[in-house]
Amino acid sequence: MLITEIAKKLNITPRTIRHYEEIGVIKANRLENNYRYFNTENINKLKFLVRARNLGFSLEECKELIKLFGNSSRKSENVRDIAKNKLTKISKQIKELEDLKESLEWLVRKCPGNSKPECPILDELARE
Repeated sequence: MLITEIAKKLNITPRTIRHYEEIGVIKANRLENNYRYFNTENINKLKFLVRARNLGFSLEECKELIKLFGNSSRKSENVRDIAKNKLTKISKQIKELEDLKESLEWLVRKCPGNSKPECPILDELARE
C-alpha cells in the first residue's frame, strides 16, 4: 500500500508515516519509481502505533510496545508496567487539571464581570 493510501485509511498524515520510518519504527519498501510501499506487517505496525498514540502513549513508549509486540518470548508484566506507568502519569495530569479548573472557577466567581476596570483575575495573575 502506498503512503497516501495508508495515511487516508488511518487518518494520519504522510509526514507522520515518514517520521516513523525515519526513526526506525517501520520500514518501507521502494518501488521502481522510488515511491514508498508498505507491506502488511508495516501497515499493522502503523495501526498499532495509531491506537497506542490515541491512548496517550509517547513515541518512545510506542517503540517499546512494538518491540514487545514482536517478541514472542516477551513477558506480559513488561507490557503491563508500561501501561501502569502511563496510567499513573495520566492520573497525575487529571489531578493537576482538576486543581487548575478549581482555581479558575474560583477566579471567575471572584470577578464581577462588570464595566468597571477592577478585575480580581488580573490582580491574581499579577501577584508576586
